[in-house]
Formats: sequence, C-alpha cells, structure tokens
Amino acid sequence: MEQEPLQSGKSFLKETGQPHGGTVFLILTPLILCVGAIGTGWLVYWLPKTAYAGSSWQIISAVVAVQAFLLTFLLFLVFPKYREFSDQASTIIEATAVKGERYVRALSGSGLGYWDLDIETGEVFMSASMMSMLGYSDRDRLDNFQFWLNSVHPDDAEGLKRTMEYHIDKRTPDYSIEYRIKRANGEYVWVADKGRAITDVTTGKTIKLAGVTQDVSNVKRVQEVLESRTLELEEAQNKIEQEMQNVRKFQKAVDSSTEAVSITTPDGAIVYVNPAWSALNGFTEAEALGRNPRLLKSEDTKTDIFVAMWEKIAAGVPFHTEDVMNRRKDGSVYQAELSIFPIREGAQTLFYVALTQDITLRKDVDRAKTEFVSLASHQLRTPLSAIRWYSEMLLSKYVGELNEKQRQYVKEIYSGNLRMVELVNALLNVSRIDLGTFAVEPEPVNLVEICDSVIMELTPGINERKQTIERIYASAPGTYIADPKLIRIVFQNFLSNAVKYTQPEGHVAVEIATKENNLYIRVTDNGYGIPKAQHSKIFEKLFRADNVRQKDTEGTGLGMYIVKAIVESSGGKIWFDSEENQGTTFHVLLPMSGMTKKSGMKGLS
Repeated sequence: MEQEPLQSGKSFLKETGQPHGGTVFLILTPLILCVGAIGTGWLVYWLPKTAYAGSSWQIISAVVAVQAFLLTFLLFLVFPKYREFSDQASTIIEATAVKGERYVRALSGSGLGYWDLDIETGEVFMSASMMSMLGYSDRDRLDNFQFWLNSVHPDDAEGLKRTMEYHIDKRTPDYSIEYRIKRANGEYVWVADKGRAITDVTTGKTIKLAGVTQDVSNVKRVQEVLESRTLELEEAQNKIEQEMQNVRKFQKAVDSSTEAVSITTPDGAIVYVNPAWSALNGFTEAEALGRNPRLLKSEDTKTDIFVAMWEKIAAGVPFHTEDVMNRRKDGSVYQAELSIFPIREGAQTLFYVALTQDITLRKDVDRAKTEFVSLASHQLRTPLSAIRWYSEMLLSKYVGELNEKQRQYVKEIYSGNLRMVELVNALLNVSRIDLGTFAVEPEPVNLVEICDSVIMELTPGINERKQTIERIYASAPGTYIADPKLIRIVFQNFLSNAVKYTQPEGHVAVEIATKENNLYIRVTDNGYGIPKAQHSKIFEKLFRADNVRQKDTEGTGLGMYIVKAIVESSGGKIWFDSEENQGTTFHVLLPMSGMTKKSGMKGLS
C-alpha cells in the first residue's frame, strides 16, 4: 500500500541520515577552482626557474587534469544525490503543509477551539475558532492568561485553577473540565476543556499546556431538561405509588363495606362490584363484570326515574332516589335507595360510582307508620269536630249565658281544639304525600285573590303586631292552572310563617310574577331568620329552627315539608335565602303550563 507523503519522508530520513552533498558542493567547488588557479599560476611562474623547467607544461597539465577530475566528481556524483534528497525534502514539506491544512480545517469544522498556554510567561494563543466561540474577532488580542481566568464564571474559577494545577503537577493524567466563560457580549456559555501538559525532555519540567475547547451549552440545556424531566418522572412515580397505595386502601374499605358498591364506565359496562353488592343481588363478580346495570332492572320502577337519573348524571350531577325497584338473580324484587356519583376529569366523565341499599323493610315500616298516622288522624277528626262544634255553641251563648271564668275556659278549649285540628290536618296531608295518595285537581284560579284571602285571614295577627304587608302583583298572570287547595296551602305556610316569625313592626312582602316562562312566587320578611347551620334541615318533617322555638312554642314543623312536596310534584323548584336576625326570603318557580291532574284518594286539606 502506498504510504502517505509525511510517513514516506520520515522513512527516507531514517534510512539515509542527514545529507551533506549540498554543503560539499557549494564549498569545495569554488575552493578547488580558486586553489587550482593559484597553483597553476604559481607553477607557471616557479617551474621555469627550477630543474623541472623542461617538464613544466606536463606538470601544469597534470594539475589541471586533477582539478577537472575533482570538479567532474562533484558535478556528476555529489550534486545529483543532493538534488534527489532535495526533492524528497520538498515532498516532505509539502505533505506537512497539507496535513496542517487538513488539521486546521478539521478543527474549524468540528467547532473546537485550540489554545496553547505558556506556563512561564502566561501568554495564551487562541485559534480563530476559539476566538469566534467567545464572540471576539481575529483582530482582538486575548493572549493573556489572566484575561482568560477573569472571563471564567466566579463560581467556576477556583475549580478551573485547581484542575490545571493538578495536571501541571502531574497528579492527573489529563486536563479535563467543564465550566462557564463569559463571551464578548457578557453572556456566559458552558464549555468543555480537554488538554495535556507539554514537558521539556531535558529538564522534565512542564512548559506548556495545550488543548481544545468545545461549546457545550446546548448539551447542558439538554441535560438540564433531562434532569428536570427525570425529576418530574420520579415525582410522578412517587405520586402514582402513593395513589396506588390509596387505591388499595380504598378498595379494601369498599370491599369491606356493608353498602353495595358498583362502578360502571360511561358506556354502561360494570367494571367493579364489591362483595356486599354480590350478596345483595345474587350475582357473582364474574357474572356482573362487563354487563350493564340493567340486569337489575324491574318493570316495577317508573320510567321517569331513569329519565331524571340520566339527565342528572349526564350533566355531571349526583343522583339520588329511594324509588328504584331492583330484581335479584333469583327473581325477587326489593326497593332500593340508589345514589350515583359521576367521577369526572374536566368535562369528561371517567366512570360512575353507584351505592345501593335494600330499604324494603324501612319503607314497609315507614308505610305502616304513615298509615297508622293517617288512620289515627281520621279517627281524631270526629271527636275534634264535635269539641269544636260544642265550644262554638257555648261561646255563641246558644245554650245559655256563661260567666267570665267559664267563657275563658271555653276559649282555651276552642283555641286548643283549633291547634289540634291544624296538627291533624297537617299529619293527614303528610301521610297522603308519603303514601302518594293525594289527588291534584287543577283548574283556572286567580292567584292574587287566593293570596289576598290568606292575608285577610292573617290580618288580626298582622294588626296586633303592627306589621306592614307589601303586595307586588304588577306582573302577576291573570289566571293560572292550579289546584286551589294546594296553591292556597303554599301561600298559607309562607305568609303565616313570615308573620309569626317576624318581630312587631316588622315588614313582610309577597310577590307574584312571571319570570322566564315560569310562575314566580316570593315571600320576604325581615324577621328572625334561620341559623345557617340549620339551612339544610328546613324542608325536613317536624323541623323547627332553634331560634324560633325559643320565641314561639306553637307550630308543627310540617308546613315547609308539605310546601316542598306540592311544588316538586308540580314540576317546580323551591329555595330560600336567610340570615339570622336579618330575615328570610322564600322563592318558588312553577311551570307556566300549570299543575298536572293526578288521581288520588283525596286532596290535601
């Protein structure tokens, strides 16, 4: 294989040694010519005077011949050898220049900067690529090591000096370090140095340190991003592990729960049931997974319950009912209390969690109690009516005059009887609501007239307490389709409570209006208000707020329960705002289409 020119030159020098032909030719040729000319002249002058005068021309010719031989030897033997070596030397020099040019091009193309530090003088040589890397031009002079050191970031300068000293002192085989250095524009960049010390072979002392520098800013940025991502991944992994632990704890808790729990996907596939669910419904976990919860559906459940359920959970709102009838695997049916909670992430529903309890026994007990209350109330109405009738007869003097003490006793009997009748009627209404047996008989009614008639009944109490009533009827509808008894109960409860639970000289306002295609009823007072902690209980049966119980011992605690049942059974909505010692406002929205007729044993009283 043909050798590289530089390698060939090295081999040639090794084989031939250092050439002297050029020196011999340049020195001996003029010397021979000069000595020959002088010698020939001297012989021409001297020989004729000697005994060799007869042979002088032969001697002179011999001397010239010797000179000619020496010149011929130099010209044809020594000089060609010198020319041959000179050509080889030129090839070597040219090869060296080519290799140097290749090295410079490779260094520039690689983005590396070359530098050379003189240990004794502190002078630094930096290549053009090194200068460019630092943002300087070739004309800038950066030949001082102190300038280089001052450009290093303060946090890295000490480490750079220590690394150099360790290598110069031969404590490390190589000089290698990464640090930050300031560019001409003041910006710091990360660079990596690699180099080696150059030692004086005679003294063994380090005289120079040379190496290359590479801009590693992009590498550092990538490393920072990778480290950041790695840290994020580690944190995420830790969070996942914690979540998995929480999930396992949650699953253990759910598995041991006595309440039936099931989880379904948004498309209705069961993905989890706990043991309580399997025990309640008779299906094993393997039989339930992947199936639709409709496997429990019974024809005894009303369709509108499922419609309401899907409307709520599709909107991401929890759903609760006690009116679902589920069918077990063995065909038996039970009444269930069902709560469904959509689990969402943003606007997307991930799955639904359903909690189910068998409330058949509780409902049977409640129904039995309600039926008992209804029966007892019916039985009480007859004697109460008789007591009321006889009391009225006595007070009207129909059977004779009563003295003042007797009249006072009869009044107490009469007022107590009215309270009992009110309580019995309320209990009957509640029992009919709970049993679902109350009838709704809608007809066109004048709401303003009904409201005014209720206010008229309350006028004695209003006047006694010196309260003011504000009536806002400007946008009230002329007529409305409603059961007159039911709508009257709504006004009676709102207004009687407002009057009863507002201090003397207080203010009560009632508004009837049309809003957003709905009938709107509002009753506001500036009375005692409802404690915030008891807001959630205001529509419960037999509930009365603590602050009003201290002021008024009368009241059944059933009125708001009845009003809420009437409003919601008519497709309406009821809510309130209240602040203790500031007053209360009740709001009702009912469809403008009016109440819907409903068959039943009897209407509410």
